[in-house]
Amino acid sequence: MKFSFHRGSLALDFVGTVGQRASQSKEERLTGGQDLRDWLREAGLPAPAQVSEADLALARELREAIDQLGTQTLDGKPLGRAPLAVLNAAAAGTAEGAARLDARGKREFVARSPLRFSLARIAEDAIERLSSDAERLTRCKLPGCGALLMSRSRSDPRRWCSMESCGNRAKVAAFRKRLRRQ
Repeated sequence: MKFSFHRGSLALDFVGTVGQRASQSKEERLTGGQDLRDWLREAGLPAPAQVSEADLALARELREAIDQLGTQTLDGKPLGRAPLAVLNAAAAGTAEGAARLDARGKREFVARSPLRFSLARIAEDAIERLSSDAERLTRCKLPGCGALLMSRSRSDPRRWCSMESCGNRAKVAAFRKRLRRQ
């Protein structure tokens, strides 16, 4: 797998296609149409055969709208009209396809417009998280990361994206700091 899926939400995993968001050197992981297709497949969503520059721009616009709305939610600010319009427009694409259960008991998608349908699924997840689970929304505490996360516990919120990545780096940094003090 090329991408990570550990933020507790499909929409937040999509926002995570920009790494080190809180640093001066953000890492764009959707550098072209193939990256978007790969992410959609790894997320279990239908991917179009071809992704145009306009398609990629549309996906990035949705990603940034979700990030803005998540940040506004965390900061207790009113939700912006422009990112809301992008999110709601993307969610309207659910009519482009449907989930089905196959004979093996596996979920599959049938979509007339795979990209619009996949972006709609991501938008719907963002709507659900921001409307029903907003109190569980948090940010990774590793300096420079800043990823939006869903915490499973209301009383003990997550501190890092995952122990394997940011959690490990934070613990190593704390250990080194303790060593320097000695």
